[in-house]
Amino acid sequence: MPLTPRLLQLGLLSVFLIPAAAQAAPLYSVKNLGTLGGDSGDVRAINSSGAVVGYSLNSNNISSAYVSRGGTMQSLSPDTSTRSFASGINDAGVAAGQVLSGSGESRAVTFSGGKIDTLGTLGGSNSSARGINNAGQVGGSADRADGTQGAFRYTPGGQMRDLGTLGGDSSLGTDINNSGVVVGRSDLANGQYHAFRADDSGMRDLGTLGGNYSEANRINDRGAVVGFSYLAGDANSHAFMYDNGVMIDLNTLGGANSVSYGINNAGHAVGSSDIAGGKAVHAFLYADGTMLDLNSLVGPGFGWTLNYAADINDLGQITAHGCNTAGLCRGFLLTPDDGVAKVSEPATPAILALGAGMMLLGMQRGRRVRAIRQA
Repeated sequence: MPLTPRLLQLGLLSVFLIPAAAQAAPLYSVKNLGTLGGDSGDVRAINSSGAVVGYSLNSNNISSAYVSRGGTMQSLSPDTSTRSFASGINDAGVAAGQVLSGSGESRAVTFSGGKIDTLGTLGGSNSSARGINNAGQVGGSADRADGTQGAFRYTPGGQMRDLGTLGGDSSLGTDINNSGVVVGRSDLANGQYHAFRADDSGMRDLGTLGGNYSEANRINDRGAVVGFSYLAGDANSHAFMYDNGVMIDLNTLGGANSVSYGINNAGHAVGSSDIAGGKAVHAFLYADGTMLDLNSLVGPGFGWTLNYAADINDLGQITAHGCNTAGLCRGFLLTPDDGVAKVSEPATPAILALGAGMMLLGMQRGRRVRAIRQA
């Protein structure tokens, strides 16, 4: 179900105190995903039912892949001494990521039902899986025998296909959609790096926003791609959305730089942006042609700063990363809420009021989000 902006009808005082953009935007219930016993946790992807994957420090301060379902975090690592990371998850709950050996070599893997399957390499020493679709195909990168790196598409049954490059030596795969299209970045013959999308017909250069570097991070099932690109002069980079042959600049939250990490099938994108003044980066939601600061959509008293959003599903649920003033960092699950914004710590629900004197009179649902011009 597409994410639908809602009109907040507040008291007269609230109308004057809250920015217009915030009034038209959805509120979110927030779930702190916690950790596996260590000091920090991170997020990478979310599937259609709200299962989240990422990695967390465990009690041994070792990074461990996890899946979080219904607020319960479960380690995907074979033990507490093995470093692992999860970067993608499909609707069947199969996760994709990497496991590191004791010598530091990385292997692309899938995690399913307590089982870890190794996908191999392209002839070299290392590989990493970044995305997985509902057919079990995996997109990622692997070392070749000559030491270069190649983006790959892995099909269940053991076939890892090298997707080539845009004329240079190496490429990096970052995601795959349900049509088997892989996106990422590749170097060109002239040494520049450009975002690409690759299917059975070959690898396509998506161009840039005027600079010499771009990278695709995620693709939806419509084929729309998000990532970031340097602007002309290569001093700053902006988040982009690419669809139907056109790359558009998503701009920023007032600062110099931004990057988009996720997109759903409604064309709503999430990511991270510098805010005005350049003193901090905040997570954003891009919808209806507007970039919104997610920190303004979770209600007061949250106590954490969301600095980037990693992914968004078709229910509008967002997985984001945030830190507090004590320096602790966690992954969070944001769910569009029909009532007052809420914050839940691990296993400890707590409802936050919107503020003294602010009364929520109603929510407008069903407002049609106009099509975002993508390319």
